[in-house]
Amino acid sequence: MKKLACLFAVAALLAGCGNNSDGGDDKDTNTPTSTVTGEGTATNESNGETLTTTAKVTMDGDKFTSVEFDETYKDSEGNDTTKKTLKDDYNMKPASEIGKEWWEQAEFLEDYIEQNGVDGIELGEDGKATNEDVLTGCTMNIKPYVEAIKAAKDNAK
Repeated sequence: MKKLACLFAVAALLAGCGNNSDGGDDKDTNTPTSTVTGEGTATNESNGETLTTTAKVTMDGDKFTSVEFDETYKDSEGNDTTKKTLKDDYNMKPASEIGKEWWEQAEFLEDYIEQNGVDGIELGEDGKATNEDVLTGCTMNIKPYVEAIKAAKDNAK
């Protein structure tokens, strides 16, 4: 009986002194991640009009978890409106090299940046991306959108 008690005591002692055998580090996995949001704006001139891009991002460390942007301009009646609000009524599809509306290309760019970040996007003199993987879904001038997203990233707190 004493031998059995000693074996249980040794087993309990070894179990208490055991190490983490899953190969991972000892970080507390129950600690919530810290996400921060930021907003930014950029302006550009198009056809004699000043357009304002507003962007909002959510970051988890250096990774984007959400990216949204829209562009505000004056409609034919002089009212402020956004291109996302207009959806298909913006009517960019006929002029698009890839047959996509503005909002479709904007959604592609938002998703692209969430997956790949913004810093690797290279722009030509015309403001269009030179990255082939961006051009598959977004062929418009994205310079003001990239600027607004970078400003939002810098403002994320």
